Amino acid sequence: MTRQKVAAIILAAGGSSRLGRPKQLLDWFGKPFVKHMVDLTHQLKLEPVVVVTGAGHKEVEDAIKDEKVLFAHNEGWQNGQSSSMKVGCKALEYQQMDALIIFLCDQPQVPQELIEKMLQEAKNEEVDIVATSVVGKICPPTLFKSKCIEGIMSLQGDQGGRVLLNRYNTHKIEWQDDRLLLDTDTEEDYLKLISVYNI
Repeated sequence: MTRQKVAAIILAAGGSSRLGRPKQLLDWFGKPFVKHMVDLTHQLKLEPVVVVTGAGHKEVEDAIKDEKVLFAHNEGWQNGQSSSMKVGCKALEYQQMDALIIFLCDQPQVPQELIEKMLQEAKNEEVDIVATSVVGKICPPTLFKSKCIEGIMSLQGDQGGRVLLNRYNTHKIEWQDDRLLLDTDTEEDYLKLISVYNI
């Protein structure tokens, strides 16, 4: 069986208003969040890799400095997560791929093993979406087969990919580590995250 070609979209456009500083640049084991996520996609041999920027896009690009990365600037980043998902898909418009995985840049704790499991499940031709479920709660990252791009392009505002789960044939991976649900919307969130991972 030929190896499936899977792209990556890393959403890194948010303004981090509640945090008060760019969450894309927060430290994770000596690297900015967004750089860590890019390195993870390379380790998994995902390509192409698109980073969707918005607020502070120059600083985000400087933090990555990776010629293998495609940058897609979302000028309307205030219009919610769906606008960044669509900008990312648009950047892949002329790429040949079987699927894409959408990551959030502020979820650096995503384990490589989870993505490897997603890629394995995606080999099933009957599956359109591979979603992550932690203690019954759907969360990123999410894998979409190429046929789902049309659905992504129909999203509005803060709608994320979860609204598409009932529209397509979805397989949910039940992930047991609830640390995946930790976010970094505030300084307290970030301190909790790095404490849990002993950084």
